[in-house]
Amino acid sequence: MSERLPVIAIVGRPNVGKSTLFNRIVGKRKAIVGDRPGVTVDRLEVACMLGDSPVVLVDTGGIGEDAHNTMQPAIDSQVEAALDIADLVIFTVDAQAGATSVDAGIADKLRRASLDVVLVVNKAENPDAEMDFFSLGLGDPQPVSAMHGHGVRELVEHLASVLPDFGAIAGQDVEPLARIAVIGRPNVGKSTLINAWLGYDRMVVSPIAGTTRDAIDIDMPYGAFDNNDVVRLVDTAGQRKHGRISDVIEFVARVKAVQAFRRADTAVLVLDGSEGIVEQDMRLMTLAHEEGCALVVAVNKLDLLDDAEWNHYAERLNYRMRGLADVPVFRMSAKKVKGTKALLKEAVAASKRNAFTIGTGELNRWMSQAQDQQRAPSDHGKSIVRLKYISQVGEKPPRLKVFCNRPGSIKASYLRYLEQSFRKRFKLPGVPVRFTFTSSDNPYAGSGSANKQEENPYASKSSKTKRAKPSKR
Repeated sequence: MSERLPVIAIVGRPNVGKSTLFNRIVGKRKAIVGDRPGVTVDRLEVACMLGDSPVVLVDTGGIGEDAHNTMQPAIDSQVEAALDIADLVIFTVDAQAGATSVDAGIADKLRRASLDVVLVVNKAENPDAEMDFFSLGLGDPQPVSAMHGHGVRELVEHLASVLPDFGAIAGQDVEPLARIAVIGRPNVGKSTLINAWLGYDRMVVSPIAGTTRDAIDIDMPYGAFDNNDVVRLVDTAGQRKHGRISDVIEFVARVKAVQAFRRADTAVLVLDGSEGIVEQDMRLMTLAHEEGCALVVAVNKLDLLDDAEWNHYAERLNYRMRGLADVPVFRMSAKKVKGTKALLKEAVAASKRNAFTIGTGELNRWMSQAQDQQRAPSDHGKSIVRLKYISQVGEKPPRLKVFCNRPGSIKASYLRYLEQSFRKRFKLPGVPVRFTFTSSDNPYAGSGSANKQEENPYASKSSKTKRAKPSKR
């Protein structure tokens, strides 16, 4: 059985460059970076390579200062959780500020915790910028400039040399049973839902809108205890309208949320049952489908609605979702852990539906029946559209290629009909379906005239081959 990866946590005061250093080591812009304290709230964990060694690198919020009194206890608890699982700590300080009393307090705390610590002096563009930090008593400081990349390679080599030895370490990622992104407007209960699924407070929960900014992947066991199935949960930043994103940090958070959709098989949209359905909720549903996620809607805070209020809410929601992919709707209370288990089961099932595959024969039988029930509208008196063959060319979501005589004449209304018919026939509620239409011949047909390209009806006369006129001589 393979052993766990070593965990390296980056800690330090606010705004010393922890997230910038995190991104440099990982080699990607995983953590959100800003020039004000408090940007990182939740801890962010990423598996990466440190030289030849696979590790888990953890970015944490700033500690030791009371710059944000309301959120600081939550940030401190997240840092404590990171330190509890850390095998090595990167204590990051600011060369431009020098060794402060707060740095000394953090250093004392790390010593008393008997943790292996590497002291990193960031923003050390000037020579001997690290000399002031020997006073912290944590060994030789490692000078770097995370912003410019100076000294980072040497730091990575040093970290690799002092990593604890766990014996044989597996570097392969676990393939999850399902990848589920939890989406929604700010403060609707997304993090509370994930905590309910996990059974402990993994995510920062606060009544302050916008607490979660990074998209964070968490693997949790799923199913029986005698198997190795896991579900990967992605908690995304609360979404606001474009016009209300005046802060670049929130803008980047929204972009990262879209990236989370692309890593997910299913999106669980959390709605606040105590509020109405707004346009932003509908935009998120559309965005999830555009990114290829199966969709499940969870109406939170059901305890705040009586039966009459719920019936009115459900009727309004059903009206607003008309035209979508027959999306399943669940009632739940994340805070009271009611309905959350059934919701998770449905989200996993939706992930499996999104990976749906089908044989060409059965697919063509469905298309023939669908076409018999409703023919494609004619194009202003021109020849009717005839759907000839269909094959599946991809999954997650299902992607179907249709061979027909006039692909440019397929109307949006008929495309919606095909999508709805396909989902109904194969029991795929909430799953987006991608159709492409082509005038190319059926690749499975035999040789002969069936393999010839059909003439493009929209081609100009000059582009067609002209027949030579017989000579008058």
